[in-house]
Amino acid sequence: MISKEQKTRLAVFTTASLALFILFLALLITPKLKARGSLYVINFSGTSVNGLSPNASVKYLGVEVGKVAAISVHPDDLSAIRVELELVKAFPVKKDMAATLAFGGITGSKFIELAGGSNASERLLPGGEIPTARGLGEKAEDIVANIDMAVRRINALLGPDNQRQIAAFLENTEKSAAVISGVLEAKRENLANAITNIEKAAAEFGAVTENLRRISADLGGLTGKLDAKAGQALDNLAQRFSDEEMGRVMRNLEAFIATASSSLKKIEDLVVTQQSDLRSTVEGLGAAVDNLSKLTRGLVEDPSALLRTRKGKK
Repeated sequence: MISKEQKTRLAVFTTASLALFILFLALLITPKLKARGSLYVINFSGTSVNGLSPNASVKYLGVEVGKVAAISVHPDDLSAIRVELELVKAFPVKKDMAATLAFGGITGSKFIELAGGSNASERLLPGGEIPTARGLGEKAEDIVANIDMAVRRINALLGPDNQRQIAAFLENTEKSAAVISGVLEAKRENLANAITNIEKAAAEFGAVTENLRRISADLGGLTGKLDAKAGQALDNLAQRFSDEEMGRVMRNLEAFIATASSSLKKIEDLVVTQQSDLRSTVEGLGAAVDNLSKLTRGLVEDPSALLRTRKGKK
């Protein structure tokens, strides 16, 4: 028969054991609960995720920020693969981030690479969908497609029709080059002479320019000297003569100029008259010389004409 004291001890022991068991479970479960991150979703449409497996790394610029939680076919779109991510809570997921599939090594394993994101962008709440960007495989496929298209275009360019056209174009180009070469060869001497003449002309022009520069400098100096001497002469005249005397001199100078102009006019008229008389005299002399020249030529051709003329006069 268990006594009351034994029952009390058993109850205390049972309660203490249960409390210790609960504390032990709490110590085991709490870190895992704390370590559980925020869940996000990625939908890869039309892309194979072969090589990606649960617990694969999720990296941002090479730094691991989470794990792949689950991979499944999208329930509403058979062409899309739904990938659930578990990211650490400290990592700020932005709305302008994008996810791509990246190769983890030569084994063919893949991981998810997050890229983009700006500080000014809003944060994406847990449970939101991270958009996808074109991965390395898709870019490689695009490169292959572009290379294939380039090859097709080159093949089309090198077809029989285009080859004939290219051959004709090259032949015409060769003929044109030959013609131009022949023309240049024929005109080489003329071109050389022209270039030589241009060089000589340039040298002569340079010499002329230098002479003009010297003449300009001499004229400038002479003009300065004339200005100085004229100013000095005017100063001397102003100092030597009074205003009244200068007025008389100027009036006498004007009268002299008027008289000289009249005299020059008369001389000009006389020269014009004498020039007319002189022209008549010169014309007469020219006629006499012409007749004398004719007579001389006649005597040279027939000297006996002079004798016949004399006999006739007798």
